[in-house]
Amino acid sequence: MGNVNARDPDYWNVPDDPGIRHTDWMKKLPDSMSVSKVSIPGTHDTMARAGDIIWSWCQSLSLSIQLKIGIRFFDIRCRHFKNGLPIHHGQFYEHCSFTDVMNTMTSFVKSHPSEVLLVRVKEEYKAAECTRTFCETVWLTLQNYRENIWLEENIPFIKEVRGKIIILRDFKRENNPIGIPYATLDIEDYWKASSYKEKWRRVKAHLDNTRSTTNNIIHLTFNSCTKGIDAPREIARSLNPKLYKYVRSNQGQGRFGIIAIDYPGPKLVEYIIENNFKTNVNVYQKNNSVFSQCALL
Repeated sequence: MGNVNARDPDYWNVPDDPGIRHTDWMKKLPDSMSVSKVSIPGTHDTMARAGDIIWSWCQSLSLSIQLKIGIRFFDIRCRHFKNGLPIHHGQFYEHCSFTDVMNTMTSFVKSHPSEVLLVRVKEEYKAAECTRTFCETVWLTLQNYRENIWLEENIPFIKEVRGKIIILRDFKRENNPIGIPYATLDIEDYWKASSYKEKWRRVKAHLDNTRSTTNNIIHLTFNSCTKGIDAPREIARSLNPKLYKYVRSNQGQGRFGIIAIDYPGPKLVEYIIENNFKTNVNVYQKNNSVFSQCALL
């Protein structure tokens, strides 16, 4: 399966730190922009990077490094266990908790108040030894971070959520709103693929549709899947070059929405970020407005 510590600098990364930094790239987005219009690099199964079984790994980069390189969508999966929320990938415990994740994220947005994080929260694996519901435990946990959390169900403008974490709720709501319902997103997640060819066909079709529409709906494309006995990092090594080529070829031709990736390479992340400013330059020039200062540095 190749060298575990390897890097294809454009699209695929296995070392823990690729060395790029895009900590404040959202500062250049206009306040009046809807979150649904932003092209956002993300990770699938964000915290899946622990254990001895390579098939359970989906990432090599720590959450801290993901934030620093410009990742702004995070796929967070919590098991409900003893009224706590340990992070799991299926049955595998990832040696951290939802509280750990939230502490890292809130620390980041407090230090980088221009940034907006989108976090899918999903229940994973079997609940055990709990005296309350998953929803109740998530709600109680989030109370510790209220000043930095977007819990409303509507899609906000950038100015409303700078320095905040938008919860994408992928579980049943019981009482109070806990973020944007995940089911309202336009999602491509053909995760159990018959072939790489078919998975990529669906990814491309979804991205094509995302670019061609201007509706106020958050579009989310998973450039990840399972296939037979192939490990996620080898699947990524097949799919990520196709995504990299697509993103480069279609820059400035509409939004990409959120793209969730396994083992994202630094150049792939950069090109997704860069699309925001190339697209917006075109749009703003058509409206006789100046937006050239937003070119990516």
